[in-house]
Amino acid sequence: MAAYDEQIRCHEYRIDPDFWRDPYGVEVAYDTLKFLYIPDHVSAYIASMLAHKVYRYQIDNIRTKEQITHAVMITMGGLLPGVLLHDHLAWTLNKNIPPIEFGTLGVRYYAGPGEPLDQPRVMHPLSIQVEGRVVGVVEDLVDLGGTARFVAQFLLEEHKARKVVLIAPFLKTKHVMEEMEVIFYGHVPKDTWIITPRERVETLIKRVPYWRDHGATLEECAENLRKIGYPDYLLDTYLRATYERG
Repeated sequence: MAAYDEQIRCHEYRIDPDFWRDPYGVEVAYDTLKFLYIPDHVSAYIASMLAHKVYRYQIDNIRTKEQITHAVMITMGGLLPGVLLHDHLAWTLNKNIPPIEFGTLGVRYYAGPGEPLDQPRVMHPLSIQVEGRVVGVVEDLVDLGGTARFVAQFLLEEHKARKVVLIAPFLKTKHVMEEMEVIFYGHVPKDTWIITPRERVETLIKRVPYWRDHGATLEECAENLRKIGYPDYLLDTYLRATYERG
């Protein structure tokens, strides 16, 4: 618990790479899930380390001609890591490394924390042409691997991509690595819900009613959120309205 508190509240110059390569969540009352809150500066740091891994992949594949030339950000989860990766990978200082063109594909697989849909669904069409290209698929997390498999098949069969490489900050399962190449930063346990900067309010609005319906008071919900790492300004804005909502 001490390491968790220290890392979610630390200054950007005190990020512990070992913790974030194998992070763990915090337990809260009235819930079976654990929660891992990722600060903005940690997201930027992890994206930087992930970009280094992509760059290494590009170097290793100069001779094979299998370098990534296009990247597809899976919305919504892949947008934040994708935008951060864009800052590193859309340009090049090495003539042997191609700049990567970024685009989007809207796919939905979760209704909420720990609530997968029966199958992934395409919500928004692919925004770039990938025929004959090696494509990096950017996600924020690979959980059951269903979205990754669905998108890989969609790009290979429907859009004639030559190859798909999955790029994600975190994995919960290694099974997907048996089916495609994966570039990732760290692992998280299966019982842990990652709260990225783009889904803090969403998680609060979806989880507080769950706690309330299982007996939590407003004060206990606030204690849960602070234990996870939520700042008071988000509690002041959303907690009471969410708790009192029917």
